Amino acid sequence: QKDPDYLKLWLDSFVSSYEQFLDVDFEKLPTRVDDVPPGISLLPDNILQVLRLQLLQCVQKMSDGLEEQQQALSLLLVKFFIILCRNLANVEEIGMCSYINHVITMTTLYIQQLKSKTKEKEVADQTPIEEFVRHALAFCESLYDPYRNWRQRIAGRIVSTVEKSRQKYKPASLTVEFVPFFYQNFQESEHLKESLKCCLLHLFGAIVAGGQRNALQAVSPATMEVLMRVLADCDNWDDRNPEEVSRKAELTLKCLTEVVHILLTSSSDQRQVETSTILENYFKLLNSDHSALPKARRCRQWEKRFIALQVQMLNTITAMLDCTDRPVLQAIFLNSNCFEHLIRLLQNCKVFQGHLDCLAVSTIQALTAVMHKSPAAKEVFKERIGYAHIYEVLKSLGQPSRELLEELMNMAVEGDHMAVGLLGISNVQPLLLLIQWLPELESPDLQIFISSWLRRICCINRQSRATCVNANMVIRIIETLNSHSSLHSSCAENLIALLGSLGSQSMGSEELLRLIRLLRTEEPKQAHPYVVPVMRAILAMARKQGMASALQYFNLYHSMAGIAVPSIHKWPGSAFSFNAWLCLDQDQVTPSTTSKSSKRKQLY
Repeated sequence: QKDPDYLKLWLDSFVSSYEQFLDVDFEKLPTRVDDVPPGISLLPDNILQVLRLQLLQCVQKMSDGLEEQQQALSLLLVKFFIILCRNLANVEEIGMCSYINHVITMTTLYIQQLKSKTKEKEVADQTPIEEFVRHALAFCESLYDPYRNWRQRIAGRIVSTVEKSRQKYKPASLTVEFVPFFYQNFQESEHLKESLKCCLLHLFGAIVAGGQRNALQAVSPATMEVLMRVLADCDNWDDRNPEEVSRKAELTLKCLTEVVHILLTSSSDQRQVETSTILENYFKLLNSDHSALPKARRCRQWEKRFIALQVQMLNTITAMLDCTDRPVLQAIFLNSNCFEHLIRLLQNCKVFQGHLDCLAVSTIQALTAVMHKSPAAKEVFKERIGYAHIYEVLKSLGQPSRELLEELMNMAVEGDHMAVGLLGISNVQPLLLLIQWLPELESPDLQIFISSWLRRICCINRQSRATCVNANMVIRIIETLNSHSSLHSSCAENLIALLGSLGSQSMGSEELLRLIRLLRTEEPKQAHPYVVPVMRAILAMARKQGMASALQYFNLYHSMAGIAVPSIHKWPGSAFSFNAWLCLDQDQVTPSTTSKSSKRKQLY
């Protein structure tokens, strides 16, 4: 305490001994070290009090400007605290002291200096200040996300709720200074480096991922306003590094995803912001009116960047919905009119010159995510939007790419369309849309690819055939075959073979009549090109062999399906018997459920 030089020497020696714990780069996972820094009880007596006074002196001298020696001391103190917090047993005690408030005060003043720096100033002048800011933010992370949950999420590793509950040491209580600090640092921040903005976003993400209590304190109207403003600013790159701006957008979206997941696990009295409010602002930004912008900004380069941001935002919707409380979040999305927003996005994007396809693909992915495994959501989409409308919107964008058509296939099976045999039909409507679109496709290869896949997925088992028949797919196929001049012969053969398979399941008189009419030609002596394949299909329908010949049956596919028996007083006598053959089809298995315990089917 009486010898500052000796104190600095001791701090230098301590930091040098444990330098491997100074992981200030948020982008990297912390290095695994066998050793741990010492506990507070093993440090010299009164050392924390001495360091608090040293830090306070640095804060008091900040207004006049710190000398180089004092700058070095303040950085050394922050490094010391980071190292100390890497022994997780020290986190709570360090968090209760006033160090964090002093460090935040200094960081705020330094960031103000960095924001006011002009381009004429030398970069070298900023280096010590920047170094302090980066270490200060890393110190905050050490307090509020001691297990580095955020870094693990950024690296692609999901920390489960169970894993979080097993974390022995809790993060320090969040200082009330954080929200004003975060808000203020993004005010008038045009000259602040993008990399430092990314560090601030990393810190916010770390606080939200570190623990629910701190997260709910940090997620406020002010911080949400900052995130939305940062996101809106990402389409205006000026002379900034495009990679850094793109990374800033990516981090902001990851923060919002983490926020939505945290809010889902909280009660209404704990929340300062509702998920519905966040989604309302999110969709408003996603569908922002670019036509109102000055023509100078609506250049080709800006258009490309704006669409890239929209694609990132659409992909984030899928990430948000990848959570344990998915049905609850799907309901919130439905109440936020997400379907209308997503369709409007497709309609508005027609004003752009190019890059439409990637936007359409991401929109279909987002729609699929909202409807995934939710009959209610599918019904809402059918009523509010309708597949006829989305077909017209997609068709208006021009010839579709293979990627877009494959995304519609994924929507139908709610998974990877290539996993035919594993995934059955979850949503038959996109299949009807694809059949209708076939004559409009100019590429014969795409026609053959789509029709071949449809033939496989629709005929994979009895359940798939029944689903397609109940959706009136036979009529849709016949209507498509009427445009035979636009269909490749192989595509037509695939559709007729599919029709034959579905017809063997069920074929009504109207459908049969339409099929026969299909073969009519204007020239009486000229045979229709479909005569031979259609006759084969009709023969296939008539041919009945084995167990597949049952014309009427009960479909007990769904988990709640059963046969209701009338009450006893309605029985015709004292008893009655009921006889039926039983056919056990193989269940479709989704990759996500293969790890779970298999269901046991029981017969009573």
